[in-house]
Amino acid sequence: MTCSAFSQKEREVLIKYVPPYSFGQLLEHLRPRATPGIEAVGEKSYTRLTTHSGTPRIMNAEDAADGLHLRVRVTSENQKGLAHDLERLRYLLAVDENPSEAIGHLAEDKLIGSLVRERPWVRVPRCWDPFETSIRIIIGQQISVAAATTISARVAHKFGQRIATSSDLCCVFPGPEVLAKVDLSDLGLTERRKSTIQNFARAVVNGTVDFETSQDLQEVEKTWCALEGIGPWTARLIAMRVLGHDDVMPSSDLGILRSLNRLSKQKVSPKQLERQSKLWKPFRSWSAQHLWQAPDTLRNA
Repeated sequence: MTCSAFSQKEREVLIKYVPPYSFGQLLEHLRPRATPGIEAVGEKSYTRLTTHSGTPRIMNAEDAADGLHLRVRVTSENQKGLAHDLERLRYLLAVDENPSEAIGHLAEDKLIGSLVRERPWVRVPRCWDPFETSIRIIIGQQISVAAATTISARVAHKFGQRIATSSDLCCVFPGPEVLAKVDLSDLGLTERRKSTIQNFARAVVNGTVDFETSQDLQEVEKTWCALEGIGPWTARLIAMRVLGHDDVMPSSDLGILRSLNRLSKQKVSPKQLERQSKLWKPFRSWSAQHLWQAPDTLRNA
């Protein structure tokens, strides 16, 4: 793909978050999922390369250590589209979400209440770009997080826009118009997954998939599961991460089941989790995140 040059002019912006908030929790979730070349998660920072109307921009976020803000350093030739990029960053890092209602509802639950009381600042990471994150979720079907990260990087480097910077960030994820047409061979994808990605990209291009339309979870599942290769797990992850639904439980997810098995001291099936999670409505997405990011002593027991 074409290569753009990068001009360096830096400014600093503070974005306020709703406490209790843990930037470290968001980084813990994002770190193994960060696509090399597009984004980087350090010990205490999140960095992403993006473009606006062809102008490259690097966004670097870290905790301002004042209990109220993240500090964002923006490196770009100009400020065009900066407000939009800051909104995308806010959404990804869930700074505007208020965990108090979820805490109040979940803290006394017999199974997950201890997790919520111990880590009340856990919240659901969302996404920077709806299409990019949806493709990442599709790639991640039935493979490990590490494998999905590797394959996502291959897709980005082969088909994304190349940008010359002084850092390791060097490309922007390709859009649906690109992935709808390219040859996805030699990337480590199964034939079924290649077909799913291209059919999904075409559905975005022709408007079958609409990231802007507000739908309830049943409508989301019906729409997305009608697409080839998209099942309930994928549809629910997209509803949670991309569309911002707070009441989603990916009941077949192995990581969630593993943590719940440890908490309950018994083997829990996806159907049992589905029934159990009704007690956590309307904050099942928050419950899922608590179980995904349960302390290592629980996950590795």
